[in-house]
Amino acid sequence: MAIVLNIIIGVVTGLGVAFLGNVVKQPGTVLRKNITLGTGVLLGSLGAVSADQLLNYGPTLMETNFVPAIAGGIVLSFVGVYAGKRWVHLGTN
Repeated sequence: MAIVLNIIIGVVTGLGVAFLGNVVKQPGTVLRKNITLGTGVLLGSLGAVSADQLLNYGPTLMETNFVPAIAGGIVLSFVGVYAGKRWVHLGTN
């Protein structure tokens, strides 16, 4: 159950980061927007699960550490969305 909760936390944080990335640098097409959202969701969920497995800090609920899960989801999805916008040109053009 803890892994499922971590994935849910990661999906929410990844969607938030990808949405903000699309607001800051608007994608040129709908496909690029969807790729950015998918990247944010995938990497956010991976970051939340891995951070929860590696770190033991903060409040817990159902064996899930919320602070590392949220931080891992935000950081890894930000890195992926930034790389996509900057190097793969998922932004305008």
